[in-house]
Amino acid sequence: MKRIQLSALACLALAAIYFPTPAAANHRTGTLILPELLVWGDFNGDVDRDGKLDIVTCNNWGYDETVLLGDGVGSFHSASPPNEIDGDGEPVRFLLRDFNKDGRLDLAVNAPDEDRVILYLGDGRGNFPAPEIEIEDVARPFGMADGDFNGDGNLDMAVGGPSQTAGQSVVSVLLGDGTGNLTVSAFSVNDLPTSVQTADFNQDGKLDLVVAGALPEATTENFITTYLGDGTGHFTLKQNTPLGLGNLKGEVAVGDFNEDGTPDVAYPVSQSQVQPGQKPEVNPKSTSVFIFLGDGNGSLVMGDVLTVGQEPHSAITTDVNDDGHLDLAVSDRTDGAVTVALGDGHGHFTVSSTTSVLKQPE
Repeated sequence: MKRIQLSALACLALAAIYFPTPAAANHRTGTLILPELLVWGDFNGDVDRDGKLDIVTCNNWGYDETVLLGDGVGSFHSASPPNEIDGDGEPVRFLLRDFNKDGRLDLAVNAPDEDRVILYLGDGRGNFPAPEIEIEDVARPFGMADGDFNGDGNLDMAVGGPSQTAGQSVVSVLLGDGTGNLTVSAFSVNDLPTSVQTADFNQDGKLDLVVAGALPEATTENFITTYLGDGTGHFTLKQNTPLGLGNLKGEVAVGDFNEDGTPDVAYPVSQSQVQPGQKPEVNPKSTSVFIFLGDGNGSLVMGDVLTVGQEPHSAITTDVNDDGHLDLAVSDRTDGAVTVALGDGHGHFTVSSTTSVLKQPE
């Protein structure tokens, strides 16, 4: 239950950093510069076995990542001395995993301005000492996911590479060797992918990908696509579903919502349409989360449309109320809130609560 509660709280924190607040501007706020994303894990538990979750945030205006250590009762503090990792290329996405198989969490961070992913190896005490490993030739890295794509027991990565040039967007596949080194290849996808997630959509024991978009710069349709893995690190398009004009700004969520053993997807539609020549911020905000149910063969079937707050950004799935069914938490960017929707185990959700995370005036 502790992990479930912390996952829900982490979603609240994730939502909070995306939302405009009275203090949000192009300047330093506290010790963070416009933090873009949070992930959590026990960075120092491998040394002192404290079992307390910690947080790392990447700050795209500050070009850095910051580690905050947890005290186990809901508070977080900077390490002593403060652990701020110099980033590169406006980091906005990252993964927290053990890439070199030493039992300590490492940090893989995108650097889209530099066409690279940077890997920082953890020491198990909340530090990520230099030298970092720079993985070159990862085209415009954005959405990131991980898994063992070639069955060798080592963690790999799939990284979306959105391009402003039509027909040039890719997903890069980074195959790991278990020491922190990765080999890069790529395949073409729909224009301006936002989110990449992994799951076994056709139940063959090999990891597949779901790729969803498009980013706000797109003037083409939103989409959700599935790619089937062959177990050697290669992927083949299974299904492409156009979703009409609009955009996806954050992350889709993957889970078995109807409990049939097949992964499903929750897709938060950030804006419902994009008019040619209009800036993304002036287009109508959506309030919809599309639920897609997997058919067990690698395709997704449209299910319910869940209504949440304005401009849903990202979704995560966990069992919030501990009833054995997956629920959803969705960040509503314009409203500055998080919507929690409870699942019934049949692929349907009912909104349970909406919580504001905006800073209140003092």
